[in-house]
Amino acid sequence: MDKVFASIIVDISAESLNKPFIYVIPNELVNEIKEGDKVIIPFGVNNKDKEGYVLEILDFEQLKEKKFYQNDEYFKKNDFVDKLKVIKSLATKKIAVKQILFKIAIFLCREYSAPIQNCIKTVLPVKRIVRKNKKQVDAISKYNINDDDKKTREDIVLNDEQNKIIKSVLINYKKGTFSEHLIYGVTGSGKTEVYLKIIEEVIKDGKQVIVLIPEIALTHQTVIRLKEKFSENIAIIHSRMSEGDKYIQYKKCEDGKTSILVGPRSAIFAPFDNLGLVVMDEVNDSSYKSETIPRYNTIDVARFRCKEQNATLITLSATPNIDLYYEANRKDNDISLYKLTKRASSTLPEVLIVDMKEEVKSGNKSVFSKVLIEKINDRLDKKEQVMLYMNRRGYNTIFTCKNCGNTYKCPHCDVALVSHSDGMLKCHYCGYEIREPMLCPICKSSEIEKYGMGTEKLEEMCIDLFPNAKVLRMDRDTTSVKDGHDKIIEKFRNGKADILIGTQMIVKGHDFPNVTLVAIMRADLSLYTESYKASEDTFALLTQCVGRSGRKISGESIIQCYDSDSFVYDLVKEQNYEKFYNEELKQRKKLSYPPFSKLLNIRVGANNEAYLSTFMQNLKVVLDNKNDTNAKILGPTKTNPEKVKDIHFKKIIVKCSSIDEAKKYRTISKKFKEYSDKRNLLKIIFDIE
Repeated sequence: MDKVFASIIVDISAESLNKPFIYVIPNELVNEIKEGDKVIIPFGVNNKDKEGYVLEILDFEQLKEKKFYQNDEYFKKNDFVDKLKVIKSLATKKIAVKQILFKIAIFLCREYSAPIQNCIKTVLPVKRIVRKNKKQVDAISKYNINDDDKKTREDIVLNDEQNKIIKSVLINYKKGTFSEHLIYGVTGSGKTEVYLKIIEEVIKDGKQVIVLIPEIALTHQTVIRLKEKFSENIAIIHSRMSEGDKYIQYKKCEDGKTSILVGPRSAIFAPFDNLGLVVMDEVNDSSYKSETIPRYNTIDVARFRCKEQNATLITLSATPNIDLYYEANRKDNDISLYKLTKRASSTLPEVLIVDMKEEVKSGNKSVFSKVLIEKINDRLDKKEQVMLYMNRRGYNTIFTCKNCGNTYKCPHCDVALVSHSDGMLKCHYCGYEIREPMLCPICKSSEIEKYGMGTEKLEEMCIDLFPNAKVLRMDRDTTSVKDGHDKIIEKFRNGKADILIGTQMIVKGHDFPNVTLVAIMRADLSLYTESYKASEDTFALLTQCVGRSGRKISGESIIQCYDSDSFVYDLVKEQNYEKFYNEELKQRKKLSYPPFSKLLNIRVGANNEAYLSTFMQNLKVVLDNKNDTNAKILGPTKTNPEKVKDIHFKKIIVKCSSIDEAKKYRTISKKFKEYSDKRNLLKIIFDIE
């Protein structure tokens, strides 16, 4: 039998191993091993057993064509085949990588300049086989349908706008080729009803569907809506599930026992061979961008996958990303743009902007404005529900000594420790915590004061102000237990609480019919960050917050801020995305920010601050010397925060005219890293916007 070879990526996350190695497949495994399988191989000088992924299976001629070696003479002279090592066995209890997922891994490697090992691990949301526990039940069965809600929704009649979108998308879908559709609609306009109807037609056609959501907190609502319509023909997957639960859900997809997978961004790696549709809900959300290597944008992966499998991509939002909306409005674009201009079952809420400086002048130093207290009491009397948004968790956000001014900071991160109600000071970046001291460690004074507030303190104040109300809090602290999100959401939806307090996870896409008042406690917090997207992020966040109110009966929203002059607040009040988009686009064009340019963010971290400064200055020189185009090199500057987990960070931004130019500068930066001192330089992170 002629020898068969495998190109294998060794499962070691080292850049020097970011390339394939050639092994011989033994005769007894030739019919067993497939591309994507995990195998055991002898590796290195000592031939230690290592795991590796089979990238390709090749015969002798294909091996030569791939040019793994120099030329035909090299093959003849060195008799290299006899010197090649042989695969030992298939790795047991490991998930194989499907061919489509392997293609995606290679795409991630190429597009984001990431080690192939990291990319392969990324496309496997489930890493290993887990034996099913007798007590283990399908996660879908935990989601209970309210029959009254289901009947109400069965009576829904779609309007002309919705029906036109459904018809247009399905016409494109039935062509059997890739197409992309952006559905922009005001909050509560029935975007979910549109994509549910499209999903129904796709699965009737025998195809499979991925529904992406930005937050785990949205799993409950999304699964309920899908389960009402498609019964048990659903799977879910997210990071808070146990390994056993994740494996069961993954196998349902792999074995063809389900047609629909719901989950956050990792669900895009579903093991579906017959994919027909990908739905990205709340496409504007920043959580669709991975913060670990490879730092991928989910929409880019979704586009690549849909093109590979001739599937349809639908993105939806009340506040689409500026870049995406700009592309969809271009005459030569490949994205179909649709608009839903009115709410499906109610009117948009009235919005009141409260200047908290005026509250202070009138003698009210509370975080609750007088009008907010009045309106909360009114809703409680009417047995209606209230949501209060505060984008900081914890109790107090600053813990400082009045005598010497010492502020308690994390010793490992350049951030203030946050006081929690359990008497602990905690770092929300690395998890470091200490008990609140009685005396200042610097001057030994007992004059310690706490400033600022988070969701814990807001909850306490709420209980004091409204003693007869039942209050729930939803943030990272209260949802850390298994099914934490679902339990809180279900309790609030079923009317077992009057007021829901929380961080961003409570305001993204939720539909609570009895909520008639939503308040944003500190709207300024996101407006004055260093990001060029500060206005866009704030507008999107506030619009989503406001949109949670009055989804079935008329409602109101209150925006409390200390700077009421920003144009963002007025446009949120009007719920006028189009006007905001046009204003923001003018500013972006004037300053040459995306979508009129591409930004390469080069963030470098080292354990030695002095070495980092020298490295960044040298990198700046290298980039400047290569600058034979219109690119503009900005920095190096400090990051915020400057230190995380004992690693110091600085950044350089390269403003480029195109994506290709940005990738060129990324390549230059990566090559320069190879000349650095490996003892000090720990990581270099690239982001292209």
